[in-house]
Amino acid sequence: MYRILITDDEKDERKTIGFLLKKFHFQLTIDEAENGREALEMLRKRKADILFTDVRMPFMLGTDLAARAQEMYPDLQIIFFSGYNDFPYVKKALSLGAVDYILKPIHPEELKKIMLKTIQRLDAQARTVRQERLASVYLQNYILSGLLYGTKAELLYRKYRKEDLDFLEKYDRLFLLQFDDPVFGWFPQNQFEKTAGEVFGGQPFHFLNLNPNQSVIFLQKEETLHRPVAYIAQCLQKRFSSVFAKSCYLSISSPFSGTDSIAAAYSQAEQALDERFFFMNRYIYPIPDESPNDLENLEDDDALLQAAADAIEFKDGYSLQKSVNLLMAKYQYKKKQSHISVCYIFSRLAQILWKASSAGKDELQGMVEKIYRCQYYDEIRVLISDTLARVLQSLDVGQDSAEHAICIVKQYIQNHYGEELNLTRLAGQVYLSPRYLSDLFIRKTGCGINKYIKTVRMEQAKERVLNTNQKIQDICRDVGYPNFSYFCRSFRETFGQTPESFRTSH
Repeated sequence: MYRILITDDEKDERKTIGFLLKKFHFQLTIDEAENGREALEMLRKRKADILFTDVRMPFMLGTDLAARAQEMYPDLQIIFFSGYNDFPYVKKALSLGAVDYILKPIHPEELKKIMLKTIQRLDAQARTVRQERLASVYLQNYILSGLLYGTKAELLYRKYRKEDLDFLEKYDRLFLLQFDDPVFGWFPQNQFEKTAGEVFGGQPFHFLNLNPNQSVIFLQKEETLHRPVAYIAQCLQKRFSSVFAKSCYLSISSPFSGTDSIAAAYSQAEQALDERFFFMNRYIYPIPDESPNDLENLEDDDALLQAAADAIEFKDGYSLQKSVNLLMAKYQYKKKQSHISVCYIFSRLAQILWKASSAGKDELQGMVEKIYRCQYYDEIRVLISDTLARVLQSLDVGQDSAEHAICIVKQYIQNHYGEELNLTRLAGQVYLSPRYLSDLFIRKTGCGINKYIKTVRMEQAKERVLNTNQKIQDICRDVGYPNFSYFCRSFRETFGQTPESFRTSH
């Protein structure tokens, strides 16, 4: 059983962490210290396997505690937790060889994930120690695992100075393989290596099993490869999915140079796999950036959610649909957003939509739970779209949405008649296709958009001709006509006289 030392000057924080560790059934002996000085004294008396420490504490910073504790126990697993404002300290912490860090307030699932990774690393170290690192492959795995999790190469070279570590210089890229099920724990290691070897066809590689769901394949420098990396990755993903009858996901790291770059390459590959939430039925990562350039100009989440709530209050189905669609489009491409934060945003939207529906509180709770259980963003889109459809139906928006769109277009023309106006620009104001807007405008008003624009401009021109001393050429420009001859011809077609004759006769 491993021993963990939780260090924080706030008793409630320590108790919360201890409670969560027991809730997730981690087999740990738990010690507590209320500051860094007390923790250091406890470590002198008794070894711990995991140090879970706050960054800012009385008497001693968590980073200083970690540095001194690591001198005592080089294999000590260190986890920091802190607020956003402590991130500079956290960067220092990671440079000391910390396993990971958690931002306050602590999210239970994040804690569980990090603790699983930490214990798996301890297990790996224990296995390696038991085997006394006699076999070269075990030594390589141990060292590569350390590099993956951020251990500095200098520490490893110093610790294993009697060993031949030249193999580290052979690698310049890695593949991260992941299954949703614990496949790597159910089949013998040599079966995975054999399957990978069939794809690589004699090209050198190193297979490293991280945990029951993940493994890493280290590739040697690209000049030794006979096929493109992307092609190898595609063949490998298909082969693993076929042999083990489970969907395999594969992430390709960028090339790296030097052993201290391995951790960054692994982190990049992990982050790319986190994008799976946004891409159903995609198995090779990273996905090229496909996000539209104008998404950054969208309103923030709170504004869009408030707009949806206001639309429901005023029974404005058109605006409600527009706000919800904008929010869903915004998150369709937010690949760097965490799964939990996306679920949180759409659970808030679900509560807003629920107020306009006839559903009970139990149904709302069920929908929120479904959102948090979604494995892919598209599943959330379907849930929200179905709920939105019911709400729109209850608001009887079919007629209202069309009328509202026409009102917006008319108002826009009234406010911008002096500018260049076209169907595409107007359709963009109401999030409709140009062709659909054109047909809708004719059905609702009895005339085409171009005719309506001309009518508005001619009325404005007549008003200025009759009630101002403005030059005709200036009136022509101000009401949106760049061509003076065309303006005069349109005026005569509308009022039977040229602008000058019209002004004189009236």
